[in-house]
Amino acid sequence: MTSTQAAAPYALMIQTDGWFELTDWTPTWTAAADSLSCQAVRPVALTGQLTMWVDEDAVPRGLPFNRPAAKVLRVFRAEALPYFGPVLFTGRIDTAADRGAHGLTEDQALELIEQYLTRAAKIPQQRTR
Repeated sequence: MTSTQAAAPYALMIQTDGWFELTDWTPTWTAAADSLSCQAVRPVALTGQLTMWVDEDAVPRGLPFNRPAAKVLRVFRAEALPYFGPVLFTGRIDTAADRGAHGLTEDQALELIEQYLTRAAKIPQQRTR
């Protein structure tokens, strides 16, 4: 993989049924709301380099609890709030330039999926004596 490919901006959508979708990301303030098909979107800073976007109206709209996203969030927070509806992961928010959020690299997006898969599956470990 070339350095240009590694830096391509992506966003990772996690649906409530566990479906993951890696999409191209355009860093604008409306991109998250457009991706989540909602009017009111809220960023949740998870780390200095990772932001999760949620639909502010997911509960009034009757959207289900996002269990797959909760499993990913356990890696970043001890006490994660319950989030409903699909969520979107991007890079850090660029407040200095007021340009929205940076995209994820392909490696960052795949790491999020790997964290979900390894936390969701009970992988047998080698026994120690």
